[in-house]
Amino acid sequence: MGIDLVKMQLLLAQGVPISSLSISHLSEDPKNPPLIQSLQLRITAEDVSNDWILSVGQITTFRFPSGNGVRVDTHLLSSQPTVIGTDFNSLIAKIIITAPTWEDVVQKAKRALADTYIEGVKTSLEVLRGIVASSSFVAQACDTQWLEMNLPSLLESGKQISAQSFSNNAITTNTPRKSIAATSNVLFRKGDAWSISLTPEGAPAQENAPPSHLQLTRVHRNDFPTSLSTSILYTSPSSPTPTPYHITLASTTSSFASLSNAATHRRGDPGNINHVIIPFAGKLMELLVEVGDEVVKGAAVAVVRQMKMELEVRASKGGHVVWVYEGEEGDEVGVGVLVAVVEGSGSKL
Repeated sequence: MGIDLVKMQLLLAQGVPISSLSISHLSEDPKNPPLIQSLQLRITAEDVSNDWILSVGQITTFRFPSGNGVRVDTHLLSSQPTVIGTDFNSLIAKIIITAPTWEDVVQKAKRALADTYIEGVKTSLEVLRGIVASSSFVAQACDTQWLEMNLPSLLESGKQISAQSFSNNAITTNTPRKSIAATSNVLFRKGDAWSISLTPEGAPAQENAPPSHLQLTRVHRNDFPTSLSTSILYTSPSSPTPTPYHITLASTTSSFASLSNAATHRRGDPGNINHVIIPFAGKLMELLVEVGDEVVKGAAVAVVRQMKMELEVRASKGGHVVWVYEGEEGDEVGVGVLVAVVEGSGSKL
């Protein structure tokens, strides 16, 4: 509209009458739109396909659009990594698109989103791409229930647009291309095995030296290379009998150091009704049960804080507590961390 809203508010606060603010020419008829229109695209660190839960980590690579009518408001800096934690809002950036007509705004928004890239955390980019590409959005035929009703199809459309955009465009970012490849996830499966030979640096290799042997027996968590938690059988020349171990890897250059440490925490089994599992990343504020306690179905077991909100984690069944989280209150905990095991039922259901 070409009006400085902050200036208008300050003048009104000083007692200047509205009639003196030179805004009487503005039309209130929706059929007579302003000369220019704007759209704000809010990019957040959220996993849209998983009920919009907060995605924590380090943003290692990013690129934002530019050009006439495109404004980007963000706290990201190319000179330093940015960590998305659990203490504050998940907003990463706002892209404001301005153009003479709504159709121009939509076309420019599509181009701006195609030119946007963020690596290291899950974001709302894909669903935004699906929204602006929707015929209902272009026709301005969206009500307050439209997104919820159409979210699966919009997200799938956005994923296809993202895949096509990624394959068709060479990505120029604030960090080398190798940063993108470094976040790829390696598939580890039960039964995978390796022969291992360790030779001191500079020492001659020993011919026919028997190697050690490592075999995966269970993969508990695979976020490699950030973290890996697995059970193994290990044999060595000095110990030929297979010995079971539990291995936990946590990258010291991880996106979110405290959550890398959280990778050492025991993981819950979603299919086990006895397991009380933390459903979102956050800070463990309080453990409300101890081993031996009796709980009823729906009882609060722990309190976790995320983005300044404290949320209760509740038991899905009644019984007695046989195990509780072995870390400390105040720990950063990730999605899927086991906080308690409740067994039995009796009259406590």
